[in-house]
Amino acid sequence: MSSNGELLVDWAGYNETDLIDCCSWNRVKCNLTTGQVIELNLTTRFGSGMVGDLMPLSFFHSSSKIGVDVGTSFSIPTAYNTSMGKKYPGLSNLRELWFEGYEINDINILSALGANSGLRNLEKLILNDNNFNSTIFSSLKIFPSLKHLNLASNEITGNIKMNDIIALSNLKYLNLWNNNIKTFGTTKALRNLSTVEYLYLGGSSLNENFLANIGQMTSLKVLSMPSGDNNGNLPNQGWCELKYIEELDFLDNNFVGTLPSCLGNLTSLRWLCLAGNYFSGNTTSHSIWRRLTSLEYLDIAYNQFDVPLSFRHFSNHTKLIYLAVGYNTIITDTEFQNWIPNFQLEFFAIEGWIYSRDNSFDGPFKLPSSCHLHLEMIDVSNNKLNGRIPENMSLAFPKLTSLNLSQNYLEVPSDVAIGSPALGYLRLSHKKLKGQIFPKYVKPRMLSFFYLNGNNFEGPLPSNVFITALFVLDASNNNFSGKIPRCIRDNTRLLQLDLSKNHLEGSIPVEICNLKRIQVLALSENRLSGLIPSCMSSLSLQHIHLERNQLGGTLEHVLFNFSSLITLDLRNNNFIGNIPHTIGLLNTLSYLLLSTNQLEGQIPNQISENDAEIRSTKYATTSTYSWLTFLHWIRLKRHYHDSQGLLSNIFLMDVETQVQFSTKRNSYTYKGSILKYMSGIDLSSNRLTGEIPVELGNMSNLPALNLSHNHLIGRIPNTFSNLQEIEGLDLSYNRLNGSIPVGLLELNSLAVFSVAYNNLSGAVPDFKAQFATFDKSNYEGNPFLCGYPLDNKCGMSPKLSNTTKINGDEESSELEDIKCFYIGLVVSYGAIFLGLAAALCFNRYWRKAWFRMIESLMFCCYYFMLDNIVTPIKNRW
Repeated sequence: MSSNGELLVDWAGYNETDLIDCCSWNRVKCNLTTGQVIELNLTTRFGSGMVGDLMPLSFFHSSSKIGVDVGTSFSIPTAYNTSMGKKYPGLSNLRELWFEGYEINDINILSALGANSGLRNLEKLILNDNNFNSTIFSSLKIFPSLKHLNLASNEITGNIKMNDIIALSNLKYLNLWNNNIKTFGTTKALRNLSTVEYLYLGGSSLNENFLANIGQMTSLKVLSMPSGDNNGNLPNQGWCELKYIEELDFLDNNFVGTLPSCLGNLTSLRWLCLAGNYFSGNTTSHSIWRRLTSLEYLDIAYNQFDVPLSFRHFSNHTKLIYLAVGYNTIITDTEFQNWIPNFQLEFFAIEGWIYSRDNSFDGPFKLPSSCHLHLEMIDVSNNKLNGRIPENMSLAFPKLTSLNLSQNYLEVPSDVAIGSPALGYLRLSHKKLKGQIFPKYVKPRMLSFFYLNGNNFEGPLPSNVFITALFVLDASNNNFSGKIPRCIRDNTRLLQLDLSKNHLEGSIPVEICNLKRIQVLALSENRLSGLIPSCMSSLSLQHIHLERNQLGGTLEHVLFNFSSLITLDLRNNNFIGNIPHTIGLLNTLSYLLLSTNQLEGQIPNQISENDAEIRSTKYATTSTYSWLTFLHWIRLKRHYHDSQGLLSNIFLMDVETQVQFSTKRNSYTYKGSILKYMSGIDLSSNRLTGEIPVELGNMSNLPALNLSHNHLIGRIPNTFSNLQEIEGLDLSYNRLNGSIPVGLLELNSLAVFSVAYNNLSGAVPDFKAQFATFDKSNYEGNPFLCGYPLDNKCGMSPKLSNTTKINGDEESSELEDIKCFYIGLVVSYGAIFLGLAAALCFNRYWRKAWFRMIESLMFCCYYFMLDNIVTPIKNRW
C-alpha cells in the first residue's frame, strides 16, 4: 500500500520479521490482545477517490471505528451495494462511522451500508455537513444499536416524523444543530425519547409547545437551542421538570418576560446561558438563584434585568466560576451589606452597564477583602468607575490572566502589569492616561495582548512596551513621537501592530521585516516618510494601513508578493508612477485605497481580477476573546460541550482596524467584523489618464468605486450595469465624454453617484428608482447633458414614457456618432486636397506632369465614350 504523501509515510513499514505491521502505523489502533484493527482514522487529508481504491474493504472487517471526515472530494465507493452485507459480514463489529462534509443527499447510501444488518452494532454515526433532508430518519431504523447521531448542518426543515426517531431506542446523543426545524414531537412522542441525554437544536425556530412538552425526556442532561429566533415567555411547566438537566443554553433568541419560578427546580444545573434575549425583572425578586447552588457557569448578559450591585443573591453559589452580567441595568440594594462570597470566580464580566436610578459610583475601586485564588479574568469596561486601582491587586487575584479596565475614569498604577505575573491580556483603552507606562527597568514577560489606545501618553515609544511575548500591540491615538524603535525586530510573535494616530516620524524601519507572522500593520496618520521597505512583500500581511503620512516612491515593490493581502490603504501620501500590473496577482484583495497621491498612467485592467467576494477576516471583540479563552479552559477542566462551535480558532485577534470610503452619501469609517461584508476601490485625486477599463464592470461584488479627480477620458463603460452591489460610484472631475449608459438604471443599490465636471452629452438617466434621489449637482459641469433634473431640456417633456425616453437616448447617441463620422470624413479629404494643391503650386515640374496626366485622362475618357457609347447609338439610327 502506498503512502499518501507525508501523512501516511509509515504505511509501508515492516516489523522485525519483515511482515507488514499495520498496528505501528499512524491513525491505526489495534487491540493489544488480538492484534486486530479496532480504529482507523482517515480524516481530513484524502483527495479524490474511493475507499475501495485506497485499500480493500476486507481491511475494515474487524475495525470498530472508521473515520472519513472529508473536507475535499473524497467519495463513497459506488460498488458498495446491498450484497456487501453478506460479502463482508465482519463489518458487524463496526462501532463508529464518520461521513462528515460530503454534501450527500441520497439516503439510499445508508440503506446500502446497513443492508442485511451489516452494521447492526453501529453505535456512533456522524453525518454532519451534508445535504440530507427530513427523510433521513426513515433510513436510520436499520441501526438499532445507535447511541450517538450527529446530523448538524444539513437541510432538515419543517416537521420531523418522530416515529422514525423513536425506533432508535438506545439513542443518547442527538445533534440537529444548524437546521431549520419547526416541530419536534408531541408529548407522547417525546416520552418515547426518554433515553436521550444530549439534545442540540441550535438554529431552529421551534413551536411554542416544545418547551412545555420536553419534560417527558426525563433523562435529558443537555438542552442547547441557541440562535433560533424562539420567542415568547418561558412556560412554567415542562422544561422545569428536567431534574437531571446540567446544561441549558438559550443564547441569542427572543424570549421575553420574567424568569418562571420553576427554574429553581433545576437543582442539577451547572451551565445556564440566557444571554442575548429580552428577559426582565429584578434578579432578586424570587428565590430561584438561591436554589441553583450547583451553578458553575452563568451568563445573563445582554438582557433587560435589574441586577443589584452587591450580587448578594449569588452568595450560596460555592461552585460558581463564570459570571457574565454585562449590558443590563445595575441598581443599588435596598439594604446594602458587605459580604464575603463563597465562590472563587475565574471569569467575571460586567462590561457595558446601563447606569440609571441616580448611580454615579464616585468612590474608589476597592478590592475584595478575601483572596480570590482562581479568578483569571476581569472585565469592567465601559462603566463610570473612578478612583485609583490599588497597587496590591496581585494579592487579591494572584492568578489573574486577563484585565479590561477600558472606558472608565480609573487611575491605573504603572506596575499593574507586573504585580500580576500571569497577566497575558491588558486593556487600558480610552482612559486619557498619561505619564509612565511601565518603570524603565521593567519588561513584563507574559503579556500577549496589550491595548493602550485612546490615551495621552507622549514622548518616544518606550522599548519595554515591545514585549517579546506580544501577539497584539495597540498604542494608537496617543501623542507618541520620535521614530519607531528598532527593537521591534524582537517581536517575532506579533500578529497585529497598531501605532496609528500619533506623531511618529522618520522611515519605516527595515527591522519590521523580521515580523514574519504579522497580519495587521497600521501606521496611519503619523509623519512617516521615505520608501516602504521592499522586504515587507515577504510578510504574511493581510491588512496594511499607511494612509495620511508622507511616504513616497513607486508601488512596484509594494504590490509584488502579498499573497494574502485583503486591505491596502495608502491614501494621502506622495506615491508616484503607475499602478503596476502585478496588482492582478493579489487575488485576495478586497480594499484598494490609493487616493490623494501622484499616481500616473492608465488604470490596469488586471485590477478587475480581484473581484472581491465576502471574505472571512479575523476580527473579533474583547468579549469574544474572553469567551473563547474560557471555553478552551472549560473544555480542558470541566469537560463541557462546545455547543456553539466557537473553538475553531482560539487565537482570534481583537482588532479595530478600519477602512474608510464613500457609500450612502457620506464618507463612513467601517471597522471590525462589518469589513468582511464589504469591499471598495478608491483611486481618486491622482493623475490617472486613459480610458476606464471595461473589465471593472465585471466586479459584481464591488460596493464602492471612486475614480474622481483624475484625467480619465473616453466613455463610461456599459459594463458598469453589472455592478449590482454598487452603493457609491463617483466619476466626477475627469474628461469623460459620450452619454451616460441607460443600463445604470438597473443599479438598485446605488446611493452615491456623481459624474459632475466632465464632457458628457445626451440625456441623463430617467428620473426613477435610485436616480430619482439625485439632483442636478450630480451632473453639473457637463453643458451638453440635458433632461430632468437639469435646466437643459432635450426637446421632450420629462413626463413622457420611459420607453420613449430610452429610445430617444439611443437615437440621440446614434445621430451624434453619424455626425462625428461625416465631419471626420470631410476634414480628411479636405486635408488631402489642400496638401496636393500646395505641392503643385510650389513645384512647376510636378505641375506640368499633373496637367499632362489630366489631359491624357481626358482624351482616354473621350475616346472611350466615343467608341463604346456614341458610335453604337449612331449605328442603330
